[in-house]
Amino acid sequence: MGNKCLVHKLEYNVTHHCNLKCDHCDHLSPFFGPKDTEFNSSISLANFEKQVGILARHVHSEEFLILGGEPLLHKNVLDFLKLAKTSQIADKTVLVTNGFLLPSQPDELFEIVDKITISFYPSLPLKQEMIEKAREKCREHSVELEIFDQPKFSMSIVGVKNEDTRLVDGIFNTCTVAWTQRCYALHDGYVYRCSRAPFIAYKLYKVGAIPSDFSKEDGLKLDDGDDFGSKAEEYFNRATPLKSCSYCLGSVGKRVKHRQLGKDEIRDEVWARHSIGESIDRVKAFRRIAMWRWFKLR
Repeated sequence: MGNKCLVHKLEYNVTHHCNLKCDHCDHLSPFFGPKDTEFNSSISLANFEKQVGILARHVHSEEFLILGGEPLLHKNVLDFLKLAKTSQIADKTVLVTNGFLLPSQPDELFEIVDKITISFYPSLPLKQEMIEKAREKCREHSVELEIFDQPKFSMSIVGVKNEDTRLVDGIFNTCTVAWTQRCYALHDGYVYRCSRAPFIAYKLYKVGAIPSDFSKEDGLKLDDGDDFGSKAEEYFNRATPLKSCSYCLGSVGKRVKHRQLGKDEIRDEVWARHSIGESIDRVKAFRRIAMWRWFKLR
């Protein structure tokens, strides 16, 4: 790959809303809707083609994920998948979906993708017959199928800032999203080292929790300079927490039984009332952060 920056996963949200309403969704999908038109306006085929074209010249990923929200709600999802595939930005083009809309998709979708990941939720389970149909289609088109069972969700995004900078540092440096999964996001002309970062500040600003949307400060602006690959590598490996990390629990949030939110909870933006104190798993946090500090010091 020459001088390209090599990464594990890149993702692009073609939608932010979803046909499910999962409590503690770490993309806050239940809380996106018509009022977020301005934020969603950056999602276009023209923008995506331009941005992924620039990024592909400097960064190469093992997988490129098209997801949401629920990506199959986007009427042009096939075109996004095609562009991701033809850009050669990744070894595999992956669709991440809850699977409910898969049966209505044309064969062309299965001809484009290399892998489909279905998130399976026990509070609203995908019928077994639908899973079997997906398996059959994937076998027919030599597509890898992954069923990701999620019986519990971790509490992650909170609406009250964590003022303990030492704790924020520990949460960031033990975050599996940042350091194990290493799943980076492309959004509105920026690449983010955290898949949650593009929208955390936006949603906090919309509910009045912060005075301005600082999300762009957390990302790395795309440019086509010769040194962008090295800038991206430095950014992805930076050990400094993002501003968004003060409103996120990384991998140390409490694990709660998966459930669907009610209309009143969605209307009231219940996520924004969660605090660090009620959401963090302190035992897990102590163990993870103590282990990280021990190895760091040695």
